[in-house]
Amino acid sequence: MEASFLSSVPLCGGNLKLRLWDARNLFSRKSSGKTSSEPSLGWRLFRSKQAAHKEASKAAAQQDARSKSASPSPKSTVRRKSTDFIVGSTTALILENRPTNLPPKSAEEEQKHREQYEAMVEEAKRREKKDIKQKMMQLQQQIKHEDTVASAMEVWNSEILNNWDIMKHSRKAQELWWQGLPPSIRGKVWKLAIGNDLNITYELYEIFRARAKDRIKLLCESGPESDEDPSPADWDRESSVELIKLDISRTFPHLCIFQKEEIVDKGTVVKMGGPYHDMLHGVLGAYVCYRPDVGYVQGMSFLAAVLILNMEPADAFVCFANLLNKPCQLAFFRVDSGQMKIYFDTYEVFFEENLPKLYALFQKWKVTPDLYLIDWIFTLYSKSLPLDVASRVWDVFCRDGEEFLFRTALGILLHYEDILVNMDFIQIVQFLTKLPEVIADDKLFQSIAAINMQAKNKKFKEVLSSVKEGVASQNADREKGE
Repeated sequence: MEASFLSSVPLCGGNLKLRLWDARNLFSRKSSGKTSSEPSLGWRLFRSKQAAHKEASKAAAQQDARSKSASPSPKSTVRRKSTDFIVGSTTALILENRPTNLPPKSAEEEQKHREQYEAMVEEAKRREKKDIKQKMMQLQQQIKHEDTVASAMEVWNSEILNNWDIMKHSRKAQELWWQGLPPSIRGKVWKLAIGNDLNITYELYEIFRARAKDRIKLLCESGPESDEDPSPADWDRESSVELIKLDISRTFPHLCIFQKEEIVDKGTVVKMGGPYHDMLHGVLGAYVCYRPDVGYVQGMSFLAAVLILNMEPADAFVCFANLLNKPCQLAFFRVDSGQMKIYFDTYEVFFEENLPKLYALFQKWKVTPDLYLIDWIFTLYSKSLPLDVASRVWDVFCRDGEEFLFRTALGILLHYEDILVNMDFIQIVQFLTKLPEVIADDKLFQSIAAINMQAKNKKFKEVLSSVKEGVASQNADREKGE
């Protein structure tokens, strides 16, 4: 390595070999501690021939002395490199007078350079003050948010949860619900709001979870070369089990708690489940055995994962099964195209009512709801929105039901309307299928609140019922014509 630093420098008719690190003094602003009667040389970067010759002779002598001594250790070399190369500051470069062999600065130019330097310093100070101010504002907002959450949690625990049936429809509960549930009680409120119309017990969950384990074990042992031909139900269940394995690895990958971990121990790969991997697999497997007619559909893992993050696995299974038994979720997860179209048509009625300009653009580019809305509904926005924002959407969804899912969709379109109106078909679909990773929940909910869920003096349920009646009438007329 040292050979690469050698260079031949012709000085005063002779060749003197210098190591590159000896040239460091050419850039140093350090004072030698000796006074000199010679005029200032200005920037050290510029030297007269006489000064350069003296510097080179001195460097050569130092080099000869060092070559006779022992070579420095690697540590001392690294230390020298890190401490000796000191370059003059930008202040010196701006304010220093020119070398004597160059024309001096005029008074106007010197004043101009000084003003430029002072302007740079002032700009740096302003940026620093702005950053400090922003950090202080963020800290104050965080403290205010924490105080709000603490006071809301006290109200929920002391007034609402203890009198759920009476207080759940009160104005105070509705307002607190809209503001977002405190994380510590979110699971309790969701459980109460979703309910248990299916009357699922914890014992039933354990039975189906054990059955799912046995089924997975049987499928692993039989393998693809099994002589037995599985029944259609078994075949669907087998496919569902494989989908569960694939889908879990893609569920909230940034959290790294649902994926299987692989640890290499003495050359052997040991597979260990993440802290929530087995819980999620158990809930999904139990549901497949509980509802083989539905089976597993891609996207269910996000719903179960959000529930597991907020409650115990048994409670998560109860809420998961009851949630998927709701009309809207059941229509989508069973891929009932007729029912899905009814929901899409209902959604477009409110779309045209609230966002006529954007609706006309979507009609022009033929951007239909199924291109972006299916993924939002399947995962209840837990895959499309940041997890904290999606959790707040879940809060109000548990309060208002399926209507809020479509209101949220329109709120997202309103929130990004200024961006969407300047896009074409491909850009719109790409944007809506992958929303920005950073979304301010307060601003999004302001957009959601601005959506009017009344069209032609009809509420969501009334419009949905009218669309169903219209579809039924068309089907009847079609049957008569046949």
